[in-house]
Amino acid sequence: MGGVPTFPHGRPLTWADLEAMPDDGHRFELVDGVLVMSPSPRPVHQRVVARLLVALTAVCPPELEVLPAPVDVVLADDTVFIPDLVVGRREQFTRQALMGPPVLAVEVLSPRTRHVDLELKRAKFQEVGCENYWMIDYDSPWLRCLHLENGVYVEQARSDGEEIIELQFPFAVKLSAQSLVR
Repeated sequence: MGGVPTFPHGRPLTWADLEAMPDDGHRFELVDGVLVMSPSPRPVHQRVVARLLVALTAVCPPELEVLPAPVDVVLADDTVFIPDLVVGRREQFTRQALMGPPVLAVEVLSPRTRHVDLELKRAKFQEVGCENYWMIDYDSPWLRCLHLENGVYVEQARSDGEEIIELQFPFAVKLSAQSLVR
């Protein structure tokens, strides 16, 4: 059993602090210097991620890369997220993380992370200029695709159930919410 990590007192945590923590299998993120632990995802959540990974990888242009969690996305020294799926420019990836806003961040909503994904992460990704932010609800099911226009997320497309949508950003792909959940 590993020891409990010690944290600096009197200042927000940084990505360097996060990197110094022992790898205990937990998913830790930083939001404005505050440590947040994410619970393990459920099988249906991972099914959605796996199916979306396959669909996006098949049509991803060579200058971009599609990766599933866990991949640290360093938005600022005090803000590090781990989206369920991320698309980034190849030159943005280091050995440790994706540095800066991704081209696309995807969050699969679950009861335990729903508010964080719908509100907090969406706002932070918008603030740093992430071009596309997608949310998938596997219970309904629905897929909501947001695209950044003039610094604000605008709904680009939405799939409810079997409805197939054709997306152009970040690249051309056809999807339906139900096909990701089924």
